[in-house]
This record gives sequence, structure tokens and C-alpha cells, in this order.
Amino acid sequence: MTAGAIVGGPLATSGGRWALGLFLVLGHLALTLGLSSGLGRDELESMLFAQGWAWGYDVEQPPLYNWLQMAVTEAVGPSLAGSILLRWGIIVVGVLALYDAVRRMAGGDAALAAGALAGVGGTALFGFEGARHFTHTTLLLTATALILWTAVRVVERPGAGRFVALGAALAVGALSKYTIAVFVLALGLAALAEPATRAALLDRRVLWAAVAPLLAVPGHLIWRLGQDSSLTERVASITSRGEPVGWLEAMPGLLLNVVADPIAGMAPPLVLALALVPWRRVWGGRAEPTPGTPRWDRVLLVYVAAAMALTLAVVLASGGHRLRYHYLMPAALVMPAIPLLWMRARGLTLAPWRRRALGWGLVGLALVLLAGTAVHRAWIEPAGCGRCLPLLPADRAAEAVRAAGFSDGTIVAASLDWGANLRPAFPEARMLARHYPHWRPPGRPPGGVPGAGACLILLSPREAAALRDGALEADPIATTLTGMVGAAPPEGWLSSVTVRDLPLTLAPDRSVSFAFHLSPEGLGTCR
Repeated sequence: MTAGAIVGGPLATSGGRWALGLFLVLGHLALTLGLSSGLGRDELESMLFAQGWAWGYDVEQPPLYNWLQMAVTEAVGPSLAGSILLRWGIIVVGVLALYDAVRRMAGGDAALAAGALAGVGGTALFGFEGARHFTHTTLLLTATALILWTAVRVVERPGAGRFVALGAALAVGALSKYTIAVFVLALGLAALAEPATRAALLDRRVLWAAVAPLLAVPGHLIWRLGQDSSLTERVASITSRGEPVGWLEAMPGLLLNVVADPIAGMAPPLVLALALVPWRRVWGGRAEPTPGTPRWDRVLLVYVAAAMALTLAVVLASGGHRLRYHYLMPAALVMPAIPLLWMRARGLTLAPWRRRALGWGLVGLALVLLAGTAVHRAWIEPAGCGRCLPLLPADRAAEAVRAAGFSDGTIVAASLDWGANLRPAFPEARMLARHYPHWRPPGRPPGGVPGAGACLILLSPREAAALRDGALEADPIATTLTGMVGAAPPEGWLSSVTVRDLPLTLAPDRSVSFAFHLSPEGLGTCR
């Protein structure tokens, strides 16, 4: 079968592809670095946990992202820029892996691969939400891309070394997010469905793929088995709101969450590609595939369908009836590649105007999402954000506690909004969080003996508002603190809480409450 060119325009040349990739990555990175004064939503937890090495930190997530954040912290100290660069470094690795995977699936067609990647970036799911949020999910997406890349290389030329590389990608996935199991199983089913990929999966050398997971995963697995919360309980907690719902009642909403939402989220590149298919030529005949050549479009299509079906089954089995949009992102990641690979597999050669329209259209989608992100970051978010995490004035908060006399010791945060953002200003201070009352920084200080500094107790913005209204109850906070540090604040401690209204970055007419209580001599083990 002779396949012709599919994607043209600026993606037809190497210079155009690299220019687009660099412009998009550097554009998103510049927006994030230039318009952020506080950590993003998921980065708050990583800043807390990056205080020591451990096999596990939080029962909800594997430890790899926290390990990477810890490595960055060890190298340059806790910092906003370090956290942002870490996440975007992970994104770049995933982009390169997915690009080369699709390029190999397309028989070396780099323009088609770049078109698939531009299509991913041209959706709100990835070009906006994925560019702005997520830590463990970002790592999961990169792990998925690495698994696809190493799997394609195995199919091209099976060998022990390539199977070991596949196993290493699987280990990265296993330590990134627990949901990787669903997508690995879905990809395995998809590989079995295609004869050319089935042979590689059934090769006895596939046992080499177990080497890296057996070396990397058991430590965390042993830690996880020792925790009180099971994975099934975790699934139930994120897929339901209290009372169990029968599967017949749950099915319509779940089909919307699991099937319709991901497809709708990826609709722009899919609609564009399908609109430019020369359907008369498709209906007029069918090209014969080259013997032994995998139909990667079918593999990816079965992978997406299997991932949706398995996710639906898991949620229903747990008694759930809802699922947040980002849980299907590893399946949505490959959707823009499917119609492009299908056109190539059919042996279609698009007319020059169709190739240009497809190339420019996919590039345009990605650029529109970048422009939309800029508008949202610079104007929409400052005017109407809720928690306003990226706009928190962390430097002003640090100045306030320094002026009160805090320089070192222990910070006890309520929510992590302020606590995690104070870590860069006080890198030697130990941080605890009432949100994680039983968690302690591993090995900080050595032997678990606290230091000799002060105790800084932070209130959440909601608690600060309640304090001002005279509605904040001291007893629940004191009880939690007693369990955490072995001592309760002195009677009437709320009257000595300092409350400041700090103007938001980019929105000086709006402010956020920052409230803290400082015990210069410490409080129990908080010192």
C-alpha cells in the first residue's frame, strides 16, 4: 500500500515543526512563570511532601512526582520557578515521546506526527487545563507517551533491551498514578486485537519487561499495603457523593463522563480532520495493507474504547456514578492521531489544498488555545478567580511573618494555600498541615526531634473570615493541633491572631486574607 502526504502547511517542514513546538512550549512556560506569584493547585501538596525521601507520602497517589519535586528541592531549594520548570520538563518529555511514537506508527511521517501533537494542544482539555493544572496526572500522561513509544519500538524490532525499556516506562507509570493499570490493560487488549502487534506481546522475551517494575515498585507497594485506606475505598470516594446509586441509574451520567466528555473535549482536531477527508475516494475503494504492518489506527482506537469500557466497569463496580474529566486524559491523548493514521492506512493522498488546510487548521487550534490561555491568565482570572492560587501574594505573606519575628522553626498550615507558598521564603523551616494531621516530614529533623525555632500557626482564608465575624471556634483547631504537636495553644490564642488583607497579584483591587499566630518559644513539638 502506498501512503501519500496527509498533513501540510507549516508542519510539512522540519523548521516549521520545531518553530511551532518551541513557540508553544516557551509561550505557555512564559505565561506560567511571568503571571504566577503562587503555586498551582496540585503543586501545593508536592511542596509539602518534598521535605524528605519516603516510599510513600499520600495514600491517594504514588510517590514519583514527589520524588522529582524532592530532587529539585535538594538541588535548588523550594521555589515557585523550580516547581513550574519541573512540571514543564515532564510535559516536554511526554511531547517528544508521543511525537516519535506517532511518527514511527506513521512510517516516519513527521508532519503527520506533528499534526497529531498540534491537535492535542489545540483542545481545551490539554492546551488549557493540561497546560495549567495537574502534577501526578501530568506525569501519568508522560508515562503513557513513554509506554506507547517503547511499545512501538518493540513492535518494530523485538529485543531484550527494548523490552527492558518498555518495562522501565511501565515502572514510571506505576509510580505516577494508580489509574495507569487501566490504561496499560487497555493497551494490552488493543495489542492483542491486531495480529502484527500481538506477535510482539506474546514473544517470550516480554518477560524482560518485568525487570524494572520488580526493582522499582515493591518498596512503594509494601508501604501502600500498610496504610489504612484501600484503593477500592479511594475509587469509591472520588466516584460517588455519599449514597450508592444503582448501575441503571448511574449509567447515563457515567456514559456522559467516560465516553461523551472525552470525545467532546477532543472534538476540534477530530472534526477538522474528518471534514477534510476525501470521502468519495474512501467510499470508492479500499487499499490493501502491507503484510506485517500494524494498523496503528485500529490499535489506538481499540485502546481508547477499551480504556473507556474498563473505566466504566471500575466505577460501576465501586458503586460510583460520576467521574471527573481528567481521568480519561491518557485515552484522549491519542485521539487526534487516529483519523490521521487511518487516512494514511487507507493509502489516501490528500490534495494540496486539503493538506495545507489540515496543517494550518491544526496549528491554528494550538495557537488559539495559547492565546486564550494568555487572555484568561492576564484578565479573566484576576477579575473572577475563587481561591486565586496562582495570584496569591506569597512574598507579602512572607514579609508579614518576618516582621512578626518568624525566621525559622515549624509552620503548621491549615489548607496548603499559604503554607506551601511560604516554604520558598523559609526553606529551613519544617512544615506540617492540618489537612494531613498524621503526616510528618521524613527525617526532618533527624530522629524526629523538632528544632529550636518558633511555631507559626496559619489559618485558612475561610477561617480568617470566620474569625473576623466572631464565628470561628477555637476548640476544633486546638484539638487538631494537640494531636499533631502534643500541646494546645494558650487560652484565648485567637485574640492574638494577626490578620492581613493582601492584594492579589494582577488584581490589586482584590485582596485575600492572611491570618497567623506566632508562638516565639514554640508549642510542644512545633518549634
